Amino acid sequence: MQPVVTILGGVIGGMFGQPKVGLTVGALAAGWLFPPAAEDNRGEVAGLSVTVPQKGQVLPVIYGKTRVTGTVIWYGNFEKHETDEGGGSGGGKGGGTVITYSAGFAIALGEGRMGTLSAMWANGDPVALGGIAYSFYPGLPGAAPDPYIAAHLGVGQQNLAYRHICYIVLQAYSLGYSTAMPNFTFEVTRTTADLVAGNADLTTLGLNVFVGDANGDLNPVVCLADFLTHDRYGLGLSAADVDAPSWVEQATYCATHALYASPIMDSAGSGLNHIEHLLSYFDGILIYSEGVFKLRTRRSPAREMLDYTVIDWRDWLEGAAPRLSRGDDRTMPNTIAVEYRARTNAYNQGVVERSDDWDVGLRGQYRQQISLPGVTTAAMADKVAAKLLWSRVVPPFSVELGIGPQGAWYEPGDLIGIKGSEFYALENAKLRIVAIREESNRSYTITAVEER
Repeated sequence: MQPVVTILGGVIGGMFGQPKVGLTVGALAAGWLFPPAAEDNRGEVAGLSVTVPQKGQVLPVIYGKTRVTGTVIWYGNFEKHETDEGGGSGGGKGGGTVITYSAGFAIALGEGRMGTLSAMWANGDPVALGGIAYSFYPGLPGAAPDPYIAAHLGVGQQNLAYRHICYIVLQAYSLGYSTAMPNFTFEVTRTTADLVAGNADLTTLGLNVFVGDANGDLNPVVCLADFLTHDRYGLGLSAADVDAPSWVEQATYCATHALYASPIMDSAGSGLNHIEHLLSYFDGILIYSEGVFKLRTRRSPAREMLDYTVIDWRDWLEGAAPRLSRGDDRTMPNTIAVEYRARTNAYNQGVVERSDDWDVGLRGQYRQQISLPGVTTAAMADKVAAKLLWSRVVPPFSVELGIGPQGAWYEPGDLIGIKGSEFYALENAKLRIVAIREESNRSYTITAVEER
């Protein structure tokens, strides 16, 4: 039997033959950062106060359109400007000298190719991009070093090109009366075309045609495929490792139901953690079987109805009866709250809740809050909350049953039906297979969970 990895509803199985899945993505390499040589441990140089990143700080992987903080990768050209406003006459109040400051900054926004920079904030206040001098580098592989940085390098500094890194260089940015670098944030957009330009496997898989929606959000299946196959910040698998038809089918499902998002991976986690996060945007199931990664959603049609009354399981399992169990509904949430980032409100946090009012009245409120920063509209957050509430308010049945050699036809992720006197509680119910174990006598033990 083929070894299988299943990611199903937050349950992650073991990975076989895929050692890169455990990697940490997005770590900032020490060589990318070169602050001026005259620096102390507070990030201050010649009177300029800058918050410098720590070694290993994450550089985000961005999909769609979102707001990011960025990481300082260079700063310099700190200047003091004195303006004489002149004095008064006839003993009146004098104007005196006004002192302001400016400095240059280079800020990395994310890994990979980005399409556009559309907005900027400093300390939470909007900054008009047309009113400042800057250069935007979208993360191209052949990028050259920035000339502004080259003209203001400190002693012993190396002029780097930052290839494959999207970054912005702010030239002689006005700090006003302050000597501290503002807290900058930026809105950037990464389209399907940007992903395809940096990852040919997406075209090979036929996913290049799923372009996202008019708001800048992307099809989450395309995002997941890019992460699996990208050789820099992803897992580095090839298109041959992916079952293209099942991925195109699920991308079509997302497009048909307007399931779009702008995920951002900005924390240092394992590859499996990031995969699970991307799957949550469309309730996906990732399966490694028969040498390829297959993709399904919980809305996939049932493969077949398994008539357990005609299976002589007693011969195969030597009298071991099937096992049926159900969780304690007192531990199940009856209110689901989804945190999202409202694009129409400068990406500030919003929360949408769905509750089972009848169950809340019966046993009180049991609230579960889920953070999905890639969701940027209340409508999408409400879709997710409603789906999760329906699947979690009542604990599902789980069943373990044994069948003969026909078990080889199934794989984790299959949706089956079951009938038979032993399973009256699940008569004609849909069950999602979560594990299959091959026994020594060529029988198979299937573990499945009730699907809603």
